[in-house]
Amino acid sequence: MDAPFVPVGDGLRVALKVTPGAGHGRIGEVAAEADGCMWLKVAVTAPPEGGKANKAAIALLAGHAGKRRQLAQVLAEFGYAVVFADDPAGLTASELEQVSTDAWLLELAEESPLADWLLEHSSAPVLLGAGEIPEQDSEDYPRWQRRLYGKLLPLLGEPPGGQAPVLPAPLLPAARPQQAPCVWVLGASLGGPAAVKQFLDCLPADLPVAFIYAQHIDAGFEQQLPQILGRQNDWRILNCQPGAHLQAGEVLVAPIARSLGFGADGEVLLSDAPWPGPYRPSIAAVLDAVCDGFGPACGAIIFSGMGEDGVEACGRMRRQGIEVWTQDTASAACATMPGAVQAAGFSHRQGTPEQLAQALQHWLRQEWSALAG
Repeated sequence: MDAPFVPVGDGLRVALKVTPGAGHGRIGEVAAEADGCMWLKVAVTAPPEGGKANKAAIALLAGHAGKRRQLAQVLAEFGYAVVFADDPAGLTASELEQVSTDAWLLELAEESPLADWLLEHSSAPVLLGAGEIPEQDSEDYPRWQRRLYGKLLPLLGEPPGGQAPVLPAPLLPAARPQQAPCVWVLGASLGGPAAVKQFLDCLPADLPVAFIYAQHIDAGFEQQLPQILGRQNDWRILNCQPGAHLQAGEVLVAPIARSLGFGADGEVLLSDAPWPGPYRPSIAAVLDAVCDGFGPACGAIIFSGMGEDGVEACGRMRRQGIEVWTQDTASAACATMPGAVQAAGFSHRQGTPEQLAQALQHWLRQEWSALAG
């Protein structure tokens, strides 16, 4: 078991579990949970602030002290509680394991053992990167605040009492984003996450489009995909929830264990019935569901991957005049899947992830706007 007392520099870090509203303030015993983590129990007489639920807790890792202070201040202004803020240098996985938090915000190097450990072992969601912080008096600073707040909301929900960041009125949307007028499927298998992330990083999130991302992946990584893909771009990347409606600027990750469909009004429908065929999720089934649900207002891009999942469904889309594009075989980590679509004659365009992002911007602003008009 890990003790709740960890020496840090000239001091001591203590893992606490605090009970508010107690009759008497007291320090209790050391308690252990089933996973072996140990905590020092503390009771305080103060009630939860305003009688409301405690603020959602965020733990922060950032190497630059100034950036750490700025982020902690902004998170507090949003209404979240920063329960841990430290320099990752010198920290160990066992020290991170002692931190009780609802989410992690990491500003680390691209390749970080601590980030990998948290993604694999932390029960709390992990947000990788808050982006470069603009000067506070610049017009970009409120936009950065809004982007960060938008990434935290799916992980933590609104702060207690409905608090929200104080942003300039023109930049804080009063209503939900517009429902996506156009929906594209991003299908991928082996090598897909890197290619899809590259594609999204090159694509502005203010386009009139939403994506369904169907990725062959182990179920253990399904919940981590939004955090991995959302770093360094402004897309709202979410795991599918029943009843949701696709909004412009969103990427919904197709679930592994439940099959996906859409209602007459575009509502996301999840079924406990397994996906047809050997793949989880089935790219072919996602393509058919999007084609049925959104008619001509859809398209597909097949990225790196093994196997031929989705080839026949791409053919059905092409016969309806719907766009089907593929990553070129030279840039794909595994060219089997996009190559199969190309060999069948169903790929209308090929390119690197960057080229496909540029082409989609042009298509949405020129060809799609003409078709939709």
